[in-house]
Amino acid sequence: MIVCCSEISDPNWRWIANHFSEEHARFEFYDCSPRNWVERQFKFLNLARLRGSFEATRNAKRKKAAILVSHGPTVAAWCGIFARLICLRSKMIAHSFNFVDLPASLKTLIFSIGFTRIDRFVVFSRIEIDLYARRFHIPKSRFSFVHWGIRRPTTGTVTFRPPNPYVSAIGGNARDYGTLLEAARRLPDIPFVLVVRPSSLDGQIIPANVTAHVNLPLETTMSVLSESRFMVLPLNSSVVPCGHVTIVAAMHLGKTMIVTASAGVEDYVKDGENALTVPVASVADLVQAISRLWYDDPLCRSLEERGLLFATTDCTEANIAQHFQQEMALLGSDRRQ
Repeated sequence: MIVCCSEISDPNWRWIANHFSEEHARFEFYDCSPRNWVERQFKFLNLARLRGSFEATRNAKRKKAAILVSHGPTVAAWCGIFARLICLRSKMIAHSFNFVDLPASLKTLIFSIGFTRIDRFVVFSRIEIDLYARRFHIPKSRFSFVHWGIRRPTTGTVTFRPPNPYVSAIGGNARDYGTLLEAARRLPDIPFVLVVRPSSLDGQIIPANVTAHVNLPLETTMSVLSESRFMVLPLNSSVVPCGHVTIVAAMHLGKTMIVTASAGVEDYVKDGENALTVPVASVADLVQAISRLWYDDPLCRSLEERGLLFATTDCTEANIAQHFQQEMALLGSDRRQ
């Protein structure tokens, strides 16, 4: 048995279970979404995360699971701590091990206690191996890299009428929308549609050619991306390991992109091959890149085709399943247990 613990509340979410037969690997899922009034009222205490992590760990021991898979670094830390407290013998894999921001010193110390119990860490960019190994004193040999992989995103109904054509920008992690808005201000003839978080545009003045939407449903957001001419992904650092989800979604939808040059996305984005890259916080370079793609249809189509080929070859759910199977073999676990 393989026990999975995540913060995804969708009861239909089954990760990569459909890539394995019941005989090959049986999955059981636990989530950390709030279940009662106390957990909903005191979200800042993360009681739901603690309860979900403990529940998954306890049941992994009770059912003698071969592997306990945690999704996300915070869940991994708590599962690791609880595994130590209850003497869990199952192997442990911290999947989707990605920090938007590294934790402060005290939290780093607490997390490190849990991480010492984890057998394998799976990251979506190679730069994260060095970054996390140093920060949490984890041997690099316990890490492995795999490209973020998904099925082609499902699109939904757009209830508003966007301009046609337009440039899209979506997402919230480590974004630099200030630079993008200034670039848009200098390109008044090009419409932009943004789907962001409530805090993404704090303190910003939105130009007349920019339409911003907040917290749209995922399928609607994917439609905004799919129907755009191309996407801009402005990151706030040249080393931040964020944007993988958005990049891969855009590629699967056949959309090319302009991305801030960052070591954290080098495993996905190749300048002039499947996207255009620009220096961090450079309005002038971003303006030039947007104008270039907007008026150069052959270049746009060429980048789209190469991006789609990369996504369908290296960034699939099947690849994630194959990589997970390799991790299980590496741990020498009895998957039929």
